[in-house]
Amino acid sequence: MVVGLLWIGILDFEFGAFNGLLYDLHLVEGSIAFFKDGFSALNVLVSVYAWNEGPFAALLFLAGMQSISMDLYSAAEVDGAGYWQRFRHLTLPALRPILFLVLVLSTVNGFLMLDLIYVLTMGGPGHDTTTVSWLGYETAFTFFKFGPGTAILYTLTALCLLLALVYHRLILARFEPAA
Repeated sequence: MVVGLLWIGILDFEFGAFNGLLYDLHLVEGSIAFFKDGFSALNVLVSVYAWNEGPFAALLFLAGMQSISMDLYSAAEVDGAGYWQRFRHLTLPALRPILFLVLVLSTVNGFLMLDLIYVLTMGGPGHDTTTVSWLGYETAFTFFKFGPGTAILYTLTALCLLLALVYHRLILARFEPAA
């Protein structure tokens, strides 16, 4: 919610800091309504989501890279492996568990991005930024149809679980050693 409120302040039509910056740099004549049409509102949602999730993913990847022993890189360099070979055969395999975690967390958070949608667009303009999670919320708490709203959200949960299993199969299971 706080991230959404922050970006409302930055992107506000009349008093937003971003519009003021663009105007001061003489890049625009007047203010830009970022939430006026569905395409720009959806792009704002995606950008804010990436801005919100990116640092956590970067921190996880940094921790994963710091856990790789430098002796492995030294040995590979002595064996004549170039930068891309070391990256492909050492770094990427070591980061598979981190990649799996980041993909699962980003997918679940992306599907359940209800807080940003609530604060920034309320599913609008029209229904242009309506997602499945927003539809479930709106069905249950705006129209008071708790059964269908719950069914929508349970289906979304099952979809997230299915995607997590696909990620596991694609990223981790293929590379696990045979017993």
